[in-house]
Amino acid sequence: MLKGIVFVVLVFMITAIGGVQAADNQGVFPDPSLVIEAKAGKDVVITLESNRTTGFEWQLSEPLDKNIIEFKSSEYIASDGKLVGAGGKEVWTFRAIGAGKTFIVMKYARPWEKDVAPAMKEIFTISVK
Repeated sequence: MLKGIVFVVLVFMITAIGGVQAADNQGVFPDPSLVIEAKAGKDVVITLESNRTTGFEWQLSEPLDKNIIEFKSSEYIASDGKLVGAGGKEVWTFRAIGAGKTFIVMKYARPWEKDVAPAMKEIFTISVK
């Protein structure tokens, strides 16, 4: 599982041109190393590899700056395969509200493990114009 996530991130890092991903309407941004540029009033969609069969799920790790971006929804989409224990992805949708720069900090953890470090943590930089 972890090798797959690392591979996906490396592929996006190698193929990325420049350091900015623009979100004119709606986009999928799996590479946390790039700044996501969005227009106020538009959605920003972040899709992350996940495997709920392990008990892990993506969670917001820090509060959002509600002057710049707000949470709309999250959804887990299981793999199309019929393999027991196969992973899927989580789709997180946010709405750009006002101009500014902020961060979406997410952790991959089991919700009931309160005093355990997350398996992964991602920080997405958002620039709203």
